[in-house]
Amino acid sequence: MTRISHAFSLGLVFLSLAACGAAPAPPPSPAVNTMAPRERLSRIAERYWDEQASPANPLSPQYLADALAAGRRHLADLLAIPRAGLDPDSRLTYDILKRRLELDIEGFTYPAELLPVNPFDAMPLRLARIAADMAQPPLPAAKDYENWLLQIDDYAGWTEQAIANMREGMRRGYTSPRPLMARMLPLLQILGEDAAANVFYLPLQDGARARFAPRLNSAVKDKLLPAIRKLHDFIQSEYLPRTRLSVALTSLPLGPSWYAYQVKRATGTQLSPNEIHAIGLSEVERIRARLAALPATTAGGGPPGVSAATAPRAGSAEPLNGYLLLKDQTLAALPTLFSAVPPADFEFRESAPFGAAAALVYQPAMPDRGKPALLYVSAGPDGARPRVVDIAGFLEAALPGRHYQSALQQGRSDVPKFRRFGTEPAFVDGWGLYAATLGEELGLVRDDESRRDALSGELNCAAALVVDTGLHAKGWTREHAVDYLRAQLGANAADAALMVDRSAALPGNALAGKVGELKIRALRARAQTVLGTRFDIHEFHSQILKEGAMPLDILEARMKVWMEARP
Repeated sequence: MTRISHAFSLGLVFLSLAACGAAPAPPPSPAVNTMAPRERLSRIAERYWDEQASPANPLSPQYLADALAAGRRHLADLLAIPRAGLDPDSRLTYDILKRRLELDIEGFTYPAELLPVNPFDAMPLRLARIAADMAQPPLPAAKDYENWLLQIDDYAGWTEQAIANMREGMRRGYTSPRPLMARMLPLLQILGEDAAANVFYLPLQDGARARFAPRLNSAVKDKLLPAIRKLHDFIQSEYLPRTRLSVALTSLPLGPSWYAYQVKRATGTQLSPNEIHAIGLSEVERIRARLAALPATTAGGGPPGVSAATAPRAGSAEPLNGYLLLKDQTLAALPTLFSAVPPADFEFRESAPFGAAAALVYQPAMPDRGKPALLYVSAGPDGARPRVVDIAGFLEAALPGRHYQSALQQGRSDVPKFRRFGTEPAFVDGWGLYAATLGEELGLVRDDESRRDALSGELNCAAALVVDTGLHAKGWTREHAVDYLRAQLGANAADAALMVDRSAALPGNALAGKVGELKIRALRARAQTVLGTRFDIHEFHSQILKEGAMPLDILEARMKVWMEARP
């Protein structure tokens, strides 16, 4: 039974479970030891993936205790397999799964379940995105509506547990930053309104859905909206006055080690926050120098047919035309750098998911639910403002970026499901940012205005390294971070504050992309040096992508073996 989709990791649990981390791992399952090593590994990987299904109440002490026990059991079973007896492909699966389990278990030290609400990735927002998605064609099947009803029931229970956990957090000194709760309140106010325009009523606004309407309407009106209003009222009257003034994760108990863990999990490296901060400063300086070298004014351009003159304007009758044209041009250009064609297509949606700030948002395919990959295109907040097609943004989100990588990975039916459908932030986000820099090599970016747009995107990501580590490891205040972004990016106060608050809400997340991009760039440079005239960009890209997402240090080791074995 499918439940509420969530980003809750096994690494987020009560401090009361921290003592469990010192206990010995349970013995491996006897039944597993009777199998051949490769079959044992396959069974463990299969069980691990199956147990990742979203529970009805991911915040409950029982779920957290069960998740910790399961993770330790899987790790014990895995460590009982002689790695040396595995073939190379199985050893790669072993290494990726071992790293994931170790990080999951380590994360149980830190009580993220006491901070379950933020204005960027909270359960009410995820539920709103599900509702908005259900309102889009194709029409959901009957089982989807039944599942929607179950999700509503689950959300009511989640709200009770979230409030209980936040009260426990207040008692133990774990509260959210006040600016984040100030942002959350108006979102909950909108989502809790009993109005026809509410996103939760969108799945009902189609004649073909009429037979589900009475039950769905009752569930939304009598269960879902009251639960959202209850959370809003609790935050406003009880929680907000006791929120913390500092936005740094390091201001909490265990904060410095918690942030170091978040950095390790996000980047897939052993880089320290201070090292990443220095990398960010260097990148900001490098990119600003490149921007300064461009002429002050240029004519809009890009590939033929995609320009300031021909790109669709926000609010136009056909806002997707420019991106449809860019897609065709990108597909035609891909053989310049890539051998494989995208094994699956994606569909455009002429709106952004609920709460999304980016103009382009990619959602991977969900084959188990029969849902295709989607690229959401948003015209921007001001419908009267013209918007030129974002070439670098398309390369990052779609081709040859996130969609290309995801489609190749999902096409690997020969690997365990956790590798086929799972993710690794630094690899996935890093590949997207690397792909965004390939516009000139693909012949799609051919004028200074397009180069300026691409470099501006790079600068945002580099500045995010500085801000995230500045807030959580260097003692920066929120005001200091806002001032830094305004000075380096030319951002207005509202946009700078939004970026800072995102880093405050999701510590470490902003580090993944830039760190991953730089690692891929470094691997490319090393391969060119080692291989010399034997270097083939098509083969390099194939080697980076062929085994799917993995931690960066495992990727680096695999690419080193490839370089050494290359004839």
